[in-house]
Amino acid sequence: MTYMTVLAEDARSSSITRSFRFESDVLNVLDEEAKRMGISVNALVGIILRRYVEFARYLSKIDMVVINREVLTSLIDLLGEEELYKMGIKLGQTVLADTIMFWKKETTEKAVMEYIEKMVCRYGHLGTYDERRMPGGQMAIVVRHRLGKNGSRFLEGYLHEGLKHTLGIDAIFEITDSSVKCEIPARR
Repeated sequence: MTYMTVLAEDARSSSITRSFRFESDVLNVLDEEAKRMGISVNALVGIILRRYVEFARYLSKIDMVVINREVLTSLIDLLGEEELYKMGIKLGQTVLADTIMFWKKETTEKAVMEYIEKMVCRYGHLGTYDERRMPGGQMAIVVRHRLGKNGSRFLEGYLHEGLKHTLGIDAIFEITDSSVKCEIPARR
């Protein structure tokens, strides 16, 4: 097999050209989906492979399951805010740290933020992630979700304890029914 390395315009990354064979029914679905999304099949396959590399290949190894959002919100609604907050604290001490260690092999601020952005939000579909770094070294992250007030309390406990347990950060939280804002002080 022949590979051709192509440097991107900014020369910081490279791509390799490869040929793959697809069954016709698979290619038809890829063609339809790419057209629906307004992107090329190449871009769609790149998205699919990136998701596999960053997330899907770890699913069974980190004991994750896919669950319908309605089932999850129904379960969340069965418990009170304080119970969910306490559950978030408990799981933030174990699941967050264990998953990051397995996934990234190191517990750094970058790895923790990437976990929240990718595992929890982008691929875990629990919400959308945004961050802002301030000149003094502080950082604010916001997770916007559709899990309701109880979901916000769970995520608050999970992220608060996860940051404290993994990085020794005592973050300040502000929540609404559909978002969790986490203010992280400058690291010394």
